[in-house]
Amino acid sequence: MSRRPLPRSVVAALAMAMVATPTIAQQAGSRQTRDFVQAAAQTDQFEILEATTALAQSQNPRIRTFAQAMIEAHRQTTDQLKQAVAKAGLEQPEPGLSGDQSMFLAALQSQRGGDFDTTYIRQQVLAHHAALAVEQGYASSGDDTTIRQAAVSTIPVVAAHLQMAERMMIGTDGP
Repeated sequence: MSRRPLPRSVVAALAMAMVATPTIAQQAGSRQTRDFVQAAAQTDQFEILEATTALAQSQNPRIRTFAQAMIEAHRQTTDQLKQAVAKAGLEQPEPGLSGDQSMFLAALQSQRGGDFDTTYIRQQVLAHHAALAVEQGYASSGDDTTIRQAAVSTIPVVAAHLQMAERMMIGTDGP
């Protein structure tokens, strides 16, 4: 009985399946954990980029002080997240922003003067509300204990930033 060679298209498909399968199998962590890690990393990056923009464009000393605090704190939370991800044996998140974050940053960068300051603080309130919800959600039901602990330790930082931004927005610390 002679064997006929497999068609090239079948061989190519099998080769692709063999190459792709180990990549999928090697990706550590649940989808929930990977999504959280990516969202947390994007949030930190967004905060740092917005704050850097505020330092470049705002003349308001309160805005500038707040922005500097955001840079310092979110660099620390970025480092903590990276350490937790490494300890958990996960892949580091891809750098970048979500689509909404990119739009917010572009809108902020188009503002000047008092409009810039108002937009920055409003966006900071929104961003910190969203970040707090993400951190709290994973802290309460995340499936990786190392990453969950990183979320738990980030909650007070994000909550404090939210309070600072809200005070600035309502004028008690006003922009």
